[in-house]
Amino acid sequence: MTSNRSIAALLVLLLIGTGVPPTWAEDAPRATEASGAGSTAAAVASDVFYVPGKAVVCGVSGVLWVATMALTFGTLYQEATDFVKGGCGGRWVLTGEDIKPTKSF
Repeated sequence: MTSNRSIAALLVLLLIGTGVPPTWAEDAPRATEASGAGSTAAAVASDVFYVPGKAVVCGVSGVLWVATMALTFGTLYQEATDFVKGGCGGRWVLTGEDIKPTKSF
């Protein structure tokens, strides 16, 4: 039993003595120029799925707009328009700036 305690105490002293940083999450790697190329490559790869997915969502929102307008005889025009704005609005193509990690302070 005392050998277990002495081994544990020795390990604790070794960890304290080696200067292990208290938190490893704060030590983020520095961004370099090469990360910009990686972000652009990730954006191009993501666009393969993002652009067709955005087209499908936009098409479905257009169908929902037509259905809402037909069912309500146009009385919910603003709500029906929100379907299309949500589905077809925004960016259609991702760039490296969209993928690049944010800087932490």
